[in-house]
Amino acid sequence: QNTVYSFLVTTPRKKRLKHSLIYVESGLVLVKLGKNEYAVEQDSAIWLPIDCLTSVTFVPGSTVSQIDFSVRLQDKLPTQAGFVSLPPVSKAILEKLSQQKLKDEEINNLLDVIRDESRTLRPLLDMSPLSMQISQWSADEESNLSKELLLVLSLREAKKKMQSGTKRNVVIDEFFAGREEEFEQLAMLVMGESL
Repeated sequence: QNTVYSFLVTTPRKKRLKHSLIYVESGLVLVKLGKNEYAVEQDSAIWLPIDCLTSVTFVPGSTVSQIDFSVRLQDKLPTQAGFVSLPPVSKAILEKLSQQKLKDEEINNLLDVIRDESRTLRPLLDMSPLSMQISQWSADEESNLSKELLLVLSLREAKKKMQSGTKRNVVIDEFFAGREEEFEQLAMLVMGESL
């Protein structure tokens, strides 16, 4: 599936039910594995195997192609999570799938090629400088991250805290210096919902 994320979307942290290949055409996707958060930047791909405990954050304005592989496949697919270099043919196919209306048979043929290519992927977890900054980020410390990304991280954290029972006014004080109106406007703008 090819998705343009207009708003911030974060999946709950849980084990994956399928192997997934996530390719970021534009924007940024954050993948939490263990204690670290990995930044998947534009024109990069990450492989997430079945049973991998993870949470994925899609930053607003990102365009992402994701292919999920059925658990019933007998293929020997990678069992390690990590960044992957997509072969040029896979990139070309993802582009074609996202831009054209194709018949089911054509789609299946193209997906078979990606399936074959995926067996040869060698996932590698690598902490980029951006991944390091995001993993070390906390609301009460200075950071060199862009204002947009800091806002996204703050709103995501604020929502998480409220979901786990912290009172709304306490969260607004902690992340937005008590400015409730500003918080509400930003939540609508970035998440498409009021918190």
